[in-house]
Amino acid sequence: MSKRKIDTHQHFLPKLYVDAVGLDLLNAAMPNGVAPTWSEEAAIAMMDENGIDEGILSISSGPAIPDAAVLLRKCNDHAAELRSRYKGRFGSFASLPLPDVDAALKEVSYCLDELNVDGFIVFTNYEGMYLGDEHFVPLFEELDRRGAVVFVHPNQPPHDIPRVAPASVLEYPFETTRTATSLIMSGAMTRFKNIRFILSHAGGTLPFLVPRIALSISMMPAVAERVGDTLAAVRAFYFDTALSAGKSSLSALAQITDPDHILFGTDFPFAPTHAIRQFGTVLDGIEIPGVEMDKVYGENAARLLGR
Repeated sequence: MSKRKIDTHQHFLPKLYVDAVGLDLLNAAMPNGVAPTWSEEAAIAMMDENGIDEGILSISSGPAIPDAAVLLRKCNDHAAELRSRYKGRFGSFASLPLPDVDAALKEVSYCLDELNVDGFIVFTNYEGMYLGDEHFVPLFEELDRRGAVVFVHPNQPPHDIPRVAPASVLEYPFETTRTATSLIMSGAMTRFKNIRFILSHAGGTLPFLVPRIALSISMMPAVAERVGDTLAAVRAFYFDTALSAGKSSLSALAQITDPDHILFGTDFPFAPTHAIRQFGTVLDGIEIPGVEMDKVYGENAARLLGR
């Protein structure tokens, strides 16, 4: 088994993407009004500083993308080129032009058959449809047939943001919780057992809410029949540590999932380098019964991604 330290939650912002979307829109999506800059050199420098061997690149959530199928194909090709140029330093979770399921299916075939990607990034909702929605069934049927890895990343909710904090502070973790619950209650976690879903940021608030969700499902006979074992559905998810490296977060994860389903993540470049160093220090010193950090840092991801 690989001893590499693998960052499964690392984003990239290629120039072709920034130019197409526009810096003003990217800035507007950030809580401080300033989008991070990115380069492969900066990514490698961050990884070298933090002892990270490989980063799995993905395009993070952002504004609506013009000509999504064309632009995301270029981004997926660019990630493949980076993977080829920097052997062993980068992998990729390819982007899909959702909510257009037909276009997404074409991109799945191209990315798996031609680019040999590690999996796909999808967002928590598309036009208010969460991932358990029937709209996505044809896509998940194909991803299930392929045994694909699907990295679930939060995006803007389909409602106004309360004036409590920027969306990334509270709404993003809540969005992850909503879409994970949607996948569970729709029966998708039982129906598509060959898909390996990764939830960002330690699953948002899902670990804390598992007892409440399980009780609620038990009170809805039709849903309970569809879901089966709620706790088993939750355990089927993978979870990353991005922006969640703390004893409370990891202790909660250890209660609701298998230790080999916890993956290391940084959220670079949206997480600043000082935060990555700080979270790294916490992870290095953390002790959670049943959680082996060597496995979290690399072995679990190596097994999942076939390294």
